[in-house]
Amino acid sequence: MTLDDEPVVIDSGLSQEMEVDGYLFEVCIYRLEEETAWTLEVIDEEGTSHIWNATFASDFAAMVEAQKVIRTAGAERFMYEDSGPTLH
Repeated sequence: MTLDDEPVVIDSGLSQEMEVDGYLFEVCIYRLEEETAWTLEVIDEEGTSHIWNATFASDFAAMVEAQKVIRTAGAERFMYEDSGPTLH
C-alpha cells in the first residue's frame, strides 16, 4: 500500500478544546475527503476517546451535540458513566 492509497482525513475548523466543570475536553470533528458526514470524537483529560456512533450532516451540528451532551451530563458523569451516546 502506498501513501496515495491512504484515505484523506479532513479536520473541521470547529475542532477545539473546551472546559466544563474544570475539566478539559478536546473536541475533534473530522470526515473522510470523499464523504459528506462528519464524525465526532471527544477526548477527555484522562485521554479516553468517546466516539459517537452516529455521524452528522455538518461540522456545526457535531459541535453543538458535543457541547450539549457534555454540559447537560456534567463533565464527571460524561467521563465516568457509560450513559452517553458514545462507544470506545
